[in-house]
Amino acid sequence: MEELTLQAPLVLPEDGAVQVQLSIDGAEDGRRALRVYSRPEEADAEQPWTVHATGVVVAGVPAGGWDLRVWPPVGAEAVAVAVDGLYERLSGAGLAYGPAFRGLREVWKQGEDLLVEAALPEAVAEDGAGFGLHPALLDTVLHALALQEPAAEGAMLPFMWTGVSLSAVGASAVRVRLTPRGSGDIGLRVADAVGEPVAEVESLVLRPVSTADLAAVNSPTAESLFRTEWVPAPTAGAKEPVESAGWAVLGDAGSGGWRDAGVPVTGYADLAALTAALDDGSPVPDTVVLPLRSTDTEVTDAVAGVLAVVRAWLAERRFAESRLVVLTSGAVEVASTEDGAREVPDLVGAGVWGLVRSAISEHPGRFVLADVDGEEASFRALAGALGESQFAVRGGAVWVPRLVRMASGGVLVPPPGADSPWRMEVAAQGRLDGVALVPQESRPLERGQVRVGVRAAGVNFRDVLNVLGMYPGDAGQMGLEGAGVVLEVGPGVADFAVGDRVMGLLDGAFGPSAVADARMLARMPSGWSFEQAASVPVVFLTAYYALVDLAGLQAGESVLVHAAAGGVGMAAVQLAQHLGAEVFATASQAKWPVVREFGIAAGRLASSRTTEFEQVFSRATEGAGVHVVLDCLAGEFVDASLRLTRPGGRFVEMGKTDIRDAEEVAAAYPGVSYQAFDVMEAGPERIGEMLGALLELFESGALRPVPVTSWEIARAPEALRFLGQAKHVGKVVLTVPAPWRERGTVLVTGGTGGLGAVVARHLV
Repeated sequence: MEELTLQAPLVLPEDGAVQVQLSIDGAEDGRRALRVYSRPEEADAEQPWTVHATGVVVAGVPAGGWDLRVWPPVGAEAVAVAVDGLYERLSGAGLAYGPAFRGLREVWKQGEDLLVEAALPEAVAEDGAGFGLHPALLDTVLHALALQEPAAEGAMLPFMWTGVSLSAVGASAVRVRLTPRGSGDIGLRVADAVGEPVAEVESLVLRPVSTADLAAVNSPTAESLFRTEWVPAPTAGAKEPVESAGWAVLGDAGSGGWRDAGVPVTGYADLAALTAALDDGSPVPDTVVLPLRSTDTEVTDAVAGVLAVVRAWLAERRFAESRLVVLTSGAVEVASTEDGAREVPDLVGAGVWGLVRSAISEHPGRFVLADVDGEEASFRALAGALGESQFAVRGGAVWVPRLVRMASGGVLVPPPGADSPWRMEVAAQGRLDGVALVPQESRPLERGQVRVGVRAAGVNFRDVLNVLGMYPGDAGQMGLEGAGVVLEVGPGVADFAVGDRVMGLLDGAFGPSAVADARMLARMPSGWSFEQAASVPVVFLTAYYALVDLAGLQAGESVLVHAAAGGVGMAAVQLAQHLGAEVFATASQAKWPVVREFGIAAGRLASSRTTEFEQVFSRATEGAGVHVVLDCLAGEFVDASLRLTRPGGRFVEMGKTDIRDAEEVAAAYPGVSYQAFDVMEAGPERIGEMLGALLELFESGALRPVPVTSWEIARAPEALRFLGQAKHVGKVVLTVPAPWRERGTVLVTGGTGGLGAVVARHLV
């Protein structure tokens, strides 16, 4: 064999339950192309094969002029590390070998070389005659490498074979000399049980594979679940722009950031004007930029306009060696910012990206997609990034899209089975990425219950504490609220019907479906998105229950709302203002502009990161303090807030990490009542009443939903971390994919291609 390249590692299960297929194609020069495939033994005829290796076989390679008849060679020393326990260690690294692969017998060392003796177990020895060299025997030989100091980067697996020759067949026991050549490259000389040459490998390159990578490769979803992730471009720094003769812009070259950035370009009104200039003798530009102006433009009109330019570009032979750069702004979402704001892709630009991506795949090298943020540094960075076919520039930094497995980067993958119900729950308590999507049994509905197809679910600090193992008492299932569509109603439910869009408190909302008490549901207001509706129940019910039911806040009284830029904080500020109260608020200084939008004056707003708010608000109230405190802080912040509560005041605690004793508070702060609460204590009947009252306030315009930051449920660890670090403004929501239940005709463009065929099969 002249060379062999491994496409993907193959780790056989202990019972060997796998089908293996070998294809060999001949050629006139005697070279034969070889491919090795596999798929699970129980796979049906429609399941695709996974290619594991490709290679080229050449006949007539002479046997090597060496032998290993003197065994072990003179001067070789036995390796001190015992073979016993080797396969347990390999299994811990993600390489689980069955009985056929456990034939390692003895290992010696001579200089840097390893001398290995291995044999097929008796149960498979008879199969050896059917192979040139049994693959399990050859793989077993390489296990000797694990007897040395284990590599820190993970297990080492074969990656590329070069110069493979076979001079004998049918060996069931071998002697092998492994010669390391550095950088994971080794040579092999394989002899039979008496030392006669069997095979030689000039070079075998090994590559490290982590345990996580092995798990992803052998996962049932490994071959199909990928996602796009934007990463910093591998090139360091931007190059200087080329001379002006090499660049042209279709449009006003003096606008769009070119002149301010000092990029020399020549402007043409459109592609026809550029073509006319070429007819008059102007040089053909290397790079032509087509800026997309999406203001007040319909998506279809914009895409059609770009399509016309693309067709004209391909039809003009003089542009064959040039590239057309389609320049957009905000067409792709690269990353969220430190303050929690997320990019909202421009719909027109996104449509154009979809079109030009197709053109890139059909005509490599002719088109480039670039998305900029408008900063001068970003325009200067364009020239240095044109080696990529698609990229975005933010603040002068270049980002490129790359495919990564769905199972990497903290992304959650549902359990196997497209129709199997599942939910998100805590899998490893103590860290914010310790959640997983696990199977869930669908239970029958009891009287008064409703099954909701969840489309979005609100994330609360309760969920963060639950994952971290810090919630006092039983936190129950994750996901307390959400919005979706009614799938089923139980006995005694008359207010809802299948298909109704509803919102409210749910039991286990982090999944495709959840059960709810019908009394704690309400119909979604017209015009609301599922994300908006999912952001409302807990934050507004908590604020309403705290201020109206527990504190009895009256017009003319003063109230201190902590963390006023959070979901409950924003809801409480609006409710307090509606009730006619004087509002004082705290928030981190970066979020003050958000709080000021609710009309909170400068003297009534302070930082939630220090206890200086006590002095600020004490001065503002001339030492009198406030009537009501809605608290979610801990430690010295609670003490400072209690000191701000005037006699006869009410301190309501919704936090869970520093709950005080009400009698001790009353003794230390005479006249102050203290009550810690959970909104679920209100009971289903009262929760339903409060939800109805809140919806009336929304309909009248007295309240408005809080800002929402949403993640797909697959990115839940990221959302939990974001909330746990208090980076959010308003509410954090997880979206849940809706099942596709439509009937009728579906048009799949490119249906005969690889992706199109997969989509069509999935729809069927």
